[in-house]
Amino acid sequence: MTADNRLAVMDLIARYARAIDAGDVDGYASNFTEDGVIESSAGTFAGREEIRALLRRLVGSGRIGGQAARTRHFVGLPLIEGDDERCRAHTYVTIFTQEADGGAVAVPSVGSYEDVCVKRGNRWLFERRIIASDLGRFGR
Repeated sequence: MTADNRLAVMDLIARYARAIDAGDVDGYASNFTEDGVIESSAGTFAGREEIRALLRRLVGSGRIGGQAARTRHFVGLPLIEGDDERCRAHTYVTIFTQEADGGAVAVPSVGSYEDVCVKRGNRWLFERRIIASDLGRFGR
């Protein structure tokens, strides 16, 4: 796998974190193939429309996006294995939240992402993302 492709996969993982924290529904879904899948303790979401609905639900809960939400997905450096068209990436993630200005910071979830990524045109996308929580639960 070339360094450029490795960096592009790392950018994909970073775009996902930024989109979810911003509550950017379309930006979030655009990181997946049309038939992409997310698997988590909250369920399995297949296709961009179900993935959009998942983020809309999270944004609607007030946990992500908007002025009141203070959530940050902090991702570590991924371990990427594959070639210049398809790869697997394993990334640790820690989610930080803060209820109000100046309030305590909590860590509601520590886990990892197991991704299958594919290159479509000049862009890397998630074909499948498995979200595993070691502590806490995604989508609560």
